[in-house]
Amino acid sequence: MSNTSKGGGNPWAWLGLLKWSLSYSDGTRKNDDITPMSKEDREFLEKVMAEGIIDENERMKFILQESTKAMEYYRLRAMGTNPDSDPPISDDDLEDLLQELRDIVEQIDYARAFCSLQGLPFLIGCMDEAKNIPENIRNQCGGILSTLAQNNPDVQKQLLEMGAIKSLSGKNSEQTDYTIAHSASQLTSACVVGCK
Repeated sequence: MSNTSKGGGNPWAWLGLLKWSLSYSDGTRKNDDITPMSKEDREFLEKVMAEGIIDENERMKFILQESTKAMEYYRLRAMGTNPDSDPPISDDDLEDLLQELRDIVEQIDYARAFCSLQGLPFLIGCMDEAKNIPENIRNQCGGILSTLAQNNPDVQKQLLEMGAIKSLSGKNSEQTDYTIAHSASQLTSACVVGCK
């Protein structure tokens, strides 16, 4: 996956910004001779900031959209309908996007924002679909659910009200490979620890 497909342009843009900033002020001299930025410097700074800063909310929406396309592909394939010969995204790329989503929702504010995007039912549905969604994708969805619920009473409450634990707890006994059972157990633990 290219760097630009991750939504932020050059991931090393911050380094260029730091070098540029230090060339103008390194903190060791007086600031008496400060002059306004030239038009070229301002344009450079605006470009670096636009390319180097990722809007996490937009990124979550993008990941959900890509995941939805993949799930639609799996659904059509399960129904025997011949979807496009190639999936919209490879399983490896989808797994990478889901890992990125997990990293984003580790921050409690983004976890709440993800819930407002109706991401919880989507993830539970993915985990619940044992026959048609690859196990590595289902496992990533379980990991995201655990991350969302961990130390987050609002998400814990939503998951409990949705019946997520009941829905997924039966998965423990159905699994031949225990990675999904482990994800379901992690989710159960994350939902009950600290829940009031």
